[in-house]
Amino acid sequence: MEPDNRVLADHWLSLWTGDALPPRAKLDPRQIKPFLPNLLLFEVVPDKSVVIRLAGTRYRRALNTELTGQDWIALAPEHYRAERLRIISAIARGAIGVGHRRVPLTHGADYVCEEILLPFAPECGDTHPVLVHVNWKAEEFVQIRSTQKALGDPLDFRICALHEEKAAV
Repeated sequence: MEPDNRVLADHWLSLWTGDALPPRAKLDPRQIKPFLPNLLLFEVVPDKSVVIRLAGTRYRRALNTELTGQDWIALAPEHYRAERLRIISAIARGAIGVGHRRVPLTHGADYVCEEILLPFAPECGDTHPVLVHVNWKAEEFVQIRSTQKALGDPLDFRICALHEEKAAV
């Protein structure tokens, strides 16, 4: 795992009390300030929807669009939508996810970034917050040649169940 993602995962683990997923309210943005530009926060209704509740500034700048309020499943290529919903639903139920994505740039070689997805305890009804961090580095990031590729299916993705009976991987 990339160092920034490991630090964020360690912080997320520090929010736990016992075996229950931590509530999102325990996540203090001041404690993770260096990571904020590279964060997404999803509102997930497992097997139904994934809405972007918050998008960091680097997402907006790199993709040249506002993602807050967008349907994350609809942004995926059509052939990948069901798989994306399955993966994020498993994470919302108590798994973590780590993946790698190839991002084609306008200059130089494609950029391969690592993303980590971390769940929080359910909120109002069946809504589950999921935190996403991508290890984009500002000095390495130029301009994306294909937004669709950047938002598309990853090179690889691993789901690690924390609560196997809930994750239904």
